[in-house]
Amino acid sequence: MKIGILTSGGDSPGMNAAIRSVVRTAIDNNIQVIGFIKGLKGILDDQFIELNDRSVSGIIEKGGTFLQSSREPRFLQKEYRQIAYQKLNELGIDWLIIIGGNGSFNAAYKILTESNIKVVGITGTIDNDIYGTEYTLGYDTALNTATEAIDKIRDTAYSFGRIFIVEVMGRDYGLLPLDIAFATGSELVLVPEFKISTKTIAQKIHEYKQKGKKHVIIVLSEGYASAYELEKELNPILKSYNPEYELKIAVLGHIQRGGSPTAYDRIFGTLSGQKAVELILENKNGYFVGLKHNQIQPVEIELAVKNKKKIEHKLITVLEELAV
Repeated sequence: MKIGILTSGGDSPGMNAAIRSVVRTAIDNNIQVIGFIKGLKGILDDQFIELNDRSVSGIIEKGGTFLQSSREPRFLQKEYRQIAYQKLNELGIDWLIIIGGNGSFNAAYKILTESNIKVVGITGTIDNDIYGTEYTLGYDTALNTATEAIDKIRDTAYSFGRIFIVEVMGRDYGLLPLDIAFATGSELVLVPEFKISTKTIAQKIHEYKQKGKKHVIIVLSEGYASAYELEKELNPILKSYNPEYELKIAVLGHIQRGGSPTAYDRIFGTLSGQKAVELILENKNGYFVGLKHNQIQPVEIELAVKNKKKIEHKLITVLEELAV
């Protein structure tokens, strides 16, 4: 048997642990492993290497992805997907393991429904936005990275009595910003699912200040608004309450996707990789490795593609109650 493996879309800490686990588990079961460089692009451009035990030595502690990644717009076109399927067949690839997020799983679903290539998925996204699983690889590391950064920002915010907008990742799903806000004791979190008026935001900040708050931290999801756009709207309203209110911006950006993975992400990546090969041996085509009730188990890729995760509004209310 011969399998291919690739990482696609945004990178996430722990991907290397998953790759290492897939390769070593596969080889233990006499399965040949081909690694495609830069994701789906590697299939189309014939960029691949054969992987063995030594290929994946010393990568478990590294962030990013050993195989590199990309966003491949050509794969959106059916004619290029057909070329990719032909190339996979010519290489003798029986199964393809795709590590990535929602975009990658959408590509995986197209492969499932349009070709004879069998597919297994491993979650790899800091957004934790894949339906059907409680956890996605890289989330814990990103959460800890952002928490550490905001802890440092808070020191300055307190020293100068400032109001900080801290923009974080999470795309159009608000769980990462919400958990960051809880972990840092932030006063406000703004997520795309529950938008409020700029006037309401200003009013809440003023109320916190009136109650004796020395500083205020607002965690802003990138899917809600740009921090710079929000600052332009919010600043004049705040100044109307008190000219001395000082508003500052910090955009954490891609530091959230980088860095050495936490122990949890190394373990989850390792167990996910082992489970992915197990699914192949059990001929479970069209599944990804998910987490349910703290147990690693297979979930249909179709479920992830056709459904969307949601967060509860009451959690935002709890955050604000605790911030007082």
